[in-house]
Amino acid sequence: MIDDVFLVVDKPEGLTSQQVVARVKRHLGCRKVGHTGTLDPLATGVLPLALNRATRLIQYLDESRKVYSGEIELGVESDTLDRDGEVVARYEGSLNFSEKEITEVFARYIGSVTQVAPIYSAIKNKGRPLYSYARSGIEVTPPERQVEIDSFTLLSYKPPLVAFRVVCSKGTYVRSLAADVGRDLGCGARIWSLRREASGLFTLDQATSLDELLEKASANESLPLRPPLEYLDHLQRVVVNDREMREKIAHGMALPLDNLSAPVRLNAETEVVIVDEAGTLLALARLEQCENGLDEELRMCRVMMPQN
Repeated sequence: MIDDVFLVVDKPEGLTSQQVVARVKRHLGCRKVGHTGTLDPLATGVLPLALNRATRLIQYLDESRKVYSGEIELGVESDTLDRDGEVVARYEGSLNFSEKEITEVFARYIGSVTQVAPIYSAIKNKGRPLYSYARSGIEVTPPERQVEIDSFTLLSYKPPLVAFRVVCSKGTYVRSLAADVGRDLGCGARIWSLRREASGLFTLDQATSLDELLEKASANESLPLRPPLEYLDHLQRVVVNDREMREKIAHGMALPLDNLSAPVRLNAETEVVIVDEAGTLLALARLEQCENGLDEELRMCRVMMPQN
């Protein structure tokens, strides 16, 4: 039986994130498998998977920063903004741009940026993903979102391919970023290749290829499973060492703050990780005000993960 853990897959090109989830679930025999941060079929790299009850922790992970590397193809535009889409325009002029010109365009996008979602994306409009409208030939106005670009670095330029690395906030559309660069250079562009190097604390050096993972599972070999606490460092920890308290946790009961060990004073609505003295994860919880407003108590969240 697989524990409630995380697994980092190096997603191969050509598969959707959900197809990876389905294969892992089938080969590992898990009751539940969920992924964080969808990758397009074209994209490769870090795809964090949560197994069994660890799926309840996905919404509490800190994946606010992502790192991508890849290539932008100048001179070609497609309906999906990448090379998997249908070509809608080709530039016939020269692509003899200097690295300085490209770097100057990149610099325009560092900081707070307003992006328009690609029409071929999973973001929803009235409960329906945009790509569904696009495939049906229905025109909708894609929503805008504010994102943060920490760095946008030119690695090399060998026409027509611009190699780059970008560090950005969660929700950034790198395809839109590529299209914007092409527009600013006056030649159009699309994503040629894309690789996610990191998603929060999930990194490539933790990742295992899908083929290797499935081979290990078939051979009953040890799997590169990762404990949930490794990715919850952004949450404060509360230590519980009393058996009666652990019983209350197991039943989702509210806990008084007395006899709880926390490094700092906890404020109302603070989410915390509850562990035992050995550092074993017991549950997630949220500090709430009592109804009378006079005392504070620690009430278990619905996403609690009791380990006993």
